[in-house]
Amino acid sequence: MSITIPTETDIEGSTYYQIDIKLPLRSYSIKKRYSDFEQLVDTLCHELGIDHKDFPYALPGKRINWLNKYNVIEERKRGLTEFLNGMINDRSLQNEREFISFLQLPKNFKFQDRPQVNDKNWHELYRKVKTELFEVSTTYGSNIIKLKEQIRKNIQPSITGLITSSAIEDKAESQRRRDLISQLQSKIDEMLIQPQQSNGKGFSRVLGGSGQAAKETEDTLALNNKELLQHQVQIHQTQDQELDQLRKIIARQRQIGETISAEVEEQNAMLDKFNEEVEQTTDKIKQARRRTRKIL
Repeated sequence: MSITIPTETDIEGSTYYQIDIKLPLRSYSIKKRYSDFEQLVDTLCHELGIDHKDFPYALPGKRINWLNKYNVIEERKRGLTEFLNGMINDRSLQNEREFISFLQLPKNFKFQDRPQVNDKNWHELYRKVKTELFEVSTTYGSNIIKLKEQIRKNIQPSITGLITSSAIEDKAESQRRRDLISQLQSKIDEMLIQPQQSNGKGFSRVLGGSGQAAKETEDTLALNNKELLQHQVQIHQTQDQELDQLRKIIARQRQIGETISAEVEEQNAMLDKFNEEVEQTTDKIKQARRRTRKIL
């Protein structure tokens, strides 16, 4: 999933930004004004019951005097792109009704969670997480705040899934997977510690803040890294159980659909046979009529 704003259009003196949205199964474009973004943030803050300053993603600032309109628009395009990509990858905001409406998606549309890790796709997803970690490191570099934010929201949930599925009967393979996860965690620690050491600051925790106190819930405030990770694992296990129930329902619906399809095919075959018999009967009637005419 990705969002870009490649260009803008001036319509009756107002600037509309073209937003190109790329989803796994579809790609499309919409046009929005800057005021539409402001209204989105206002609505979300009202629905979530928070102040604007507490909203996790900031819009690019306004300019009273546009001395260089081109530079201002380019700056806004970069800022709005970062704003939308942050929200579309945030599991706590991506399925909010107002955000779905803003993207002009169907009301019943839901962004899907990350693919479930299993024994068959474990190594494939590990390589994907490793690639994502490299891209995050390249993109945000020494910006420790953005770096932590991206790791917490996009990388750590995937690592949690890898940890949950690393325990298998093959002890050698299980140990190998744990070693690979340890390498990822070490890489994350290295990425987060080095910028702080250069500033003379110590490293607090992977999922915490830097320079400012991290805002956590009462459930996680007293947990250390290990306990926090276990807490995440429990949450994901609960979600997995709900997904399993959903899969059973879908499987049952599929069975019903296949049964209906088989009955429809059987009925179609009976109708085809009936049509053939009607055609044969029609031919016989025509032949009988011809014979009758000859006799008369």
